[in-house]
Amino acid sequence: MKWALDPSMISRSKWVRVLLLGTCAFAAAVRADPPPLRCDGPPSAPAAAARAPAREPTVQDYEQILSRQPRTAHDYYDHGVLHERLDQHTSAILDYTRAIGIDPCLAQAYERRGVTYASLGQFERALKDLDEAVRIDARSSSTYVNRGAAYEAMGQNQRALADFNQAVALEPESANARLRRGARHELTGEFDRAREDYAVAERINPGDARPYFFRARTFIAQRQYERALEDLDQAIRLDARDAKARQSRAAVYAAIGDQARSIQDYGEAIRLDARYALAYRGRADAYARSGEAGRAIEDYTQALRLNPKNAYAHYSRGLAYARKRDDQRAIEDFGEAIRHKPDYAPALRARGMSYQRLGRIERAVADFDAAIRLDARDTTALNELAWLLATSSQAHIRDGKRAVELARSACTISGWKVPELFDTYAAALAEAGRFEDAVKWQEAALESADFGRAHGARAQERLRLYREGKPFRVP
Repeated sequence: MKWALDPSMISRSKWVRVLLLGTCAFAAAVRADPPPLRCDGPPSAPAAAARAPAREPTVQDYEQILSRQPRTAHDYYDHGVLHERLDQHTSAILDYTRAIGIDPCLAQAYERRGVTYASLGQFERALKDLDEAVRIDARSSSTYVNRGAAYEAMGQNQRALADFNQAVALEPESANARLRRGARHELTGEFDRAREDYAVAERINPGDARPYFFRARTFIAQRQYERALEDLDQAIRLDARDAKARQSRAAVYAAIGDQARSIQDYGEAIRLDARYALAYRGRADAYARSGEAGRAIEDYTQALRLNPKNAYAHYSRGLAYARKRDDQRAIEDFGEAIRHKPDYAPALRARGMSYQRLGRIERAVADFDAAIRLDARDTTALNELAWLLATSSQAHIRDGKRAVELARSACTISGWKVPELFDTYAAALAEAGRFEDAVKWQEAALESADFGRAHGARAQERLRLYREGKPFRVP
């Protein structure tokens, strides 16, 4: 039996034996540009739809197609589909080009060649082929979906949505068109419209995990975590090998404070995909929140092996080292985070705190200053810099006037509700010579029972100094 293939029917697990047969000896013969052929008649019969098999093809069917000598446009199209599925893009392009050379009206060959170009990032060529496929057969929903995806990858979002809308208009019961349009709505924050499309896709194909997974993302974006968990549970039931669904459910568990389940799901995602850097980072975050800094460092390290330029992983591993009081390593990681993301204010602030603990005050001041320039509402950076300018034992560091301004800003931003900030404000006022105000705000800080338990003795000593008209100095 002679088979024609639909790319959507091909399961990745079937390719172990086919892989060696898929090598194309003619890959070098692909021309830089497609031949200047043009269809002047009606579209040819679809390669797969008109001859679709009654059952899913087997490995033997694939071998038969790859081993036979192609003769017709449909033969070359079939070969192209298989090479495309094997990620042998050059061979696929060659096959589709030969199919077009035999039959310029085979719209599917233009469509699949366009999709293959898009997978290589060659979007201008992709659009040229997809435009031609639409010209030949303007009733093909899948062509509009694929052209919309190319537009989306190029950032032409309005054109992408227009194509997805056209795909749905042509084939309202196309689950793929609904999913793509739903994802477009999701990206623009139109979550209700996205969920409407996902619900239709779910009805069309209730055994497909994707509508549940995609809908869960909309609930996550709106922090409706229980509803997200319901959809992710169903997605995982339908496709237990989907590492992304596991990772997403792990993130939801982390968001609701269930770190144990979060770690378990991240671990399963990693088992399914050992190169899933995001899962290592997520599990590291969960370990860090659970107080397991050592395990967190191990996972951040693995994430960085997979993606050495990830600023967040460097920053987070730096925080884990800082919790272990390994400030030198923390500084190195914060530096890497800043190198990869120069405007990373939290990393600058964190490095400043590590410098401060090591007594490298001038570097700490510089980092806190830089963090504040990037984020003038960072109350931690404001407070830490105000403290150094108010209390440093080095006279050239101290600046009472600026310390008061910074400390007041921190208190204002926080709504004058944080006693630790009152403590810094009092120290700044004392350095500026405003001892009555310093006493007032130190007493206000000590009115908090929690602050008193954590800082009582030292705070009382500072209060005594202010009453005596003396500023506080860090030993």
